[in-house]
Amino acid sequence: MKNSDVQSGPQPPSHDSKALHGAHLRTLEALFRHPTSHNLEWQDVLSLIGSMGAVQVKGNNKLAFEVDGQRLVMPEPHSKDLTAAEVVDVRHFLQRAGRAPDARAPATAPQPAAAMLMVVVDHHDAKIYRIDASGNAAQREIRPYDPHHFLHHLTHKGQLREQGQRAPEDPAYYGLIAAALAGADRIIVVGHGTGKSNAAEHLLEYLRTHHRDTYQRVVREIAVDLSAITPPQLLSLAEHALAPAP
Repeated sequence: MKNSDVQSGPQPPSHDSKALHGAHLRTLEALFRHPTSHNLEWQDVLSLIGSMGAVQVKGNNKLAFEVDGQRLVMPEPHSKDLTAAEVVDVRHFLQRAGRAPDARAPATAPQPAAAMLMVVVDHHDAKIYRIDASGNAAQREIRPYDPHHFLHHLTHKGQLREQGQRAPEDPAYYGLIAAALAGADRIIVVGHGTGKSNAAEHLLEYLRTHHRDTYQRVVREIAVDLSAITPPQLLSLAEHALAPAP
């Protein structure tokens, strides 16, 4: 990207999301669309943010967005389209700035409590559960969690076998899981198998490399037989994982 393509200083923001029209309005709506758009172009997002506030070029191929007192620094994508995780980052940034299409409250409105999430992952699919931890352990509940439909019909493309070996890991598979975990306060990762056969290990390595903030919220990794495990058993695992150390 050329520096001339990006505003180098603060620009007067538009009054609100309702003032947008044409391509900018379509881009804003695409950012908040569910399921998440997979063909949202980076240049369209840059143009949208520039119309609202400021886009500044930083070092190391990073850009800084500023809208209504909120700031987001993110690396320039490697392709013309944003990944699901990048869409979520921009979406949350605009929500904090009060620029969601259906925004009714100011940016200072209290945010919902962060979730305690358990991701159960193998090389075929992933499921995420929210652990409701209000009150004591006896009142905890476990519920499926995928509010943004990141995991809807998610299937690992690498599950095909070639000459008896599992195909190489697909980063996009773990990228969608990472995007779904982005809003968690604490994360428990449950996998099946050991070493390279354990998809949980690949997920943790992906988070450690690409989503350091999310990785630092992982409080426990557990390896179990996932062939017949039930939600109550998963809840029991969560309770043991979250129990204070003796």
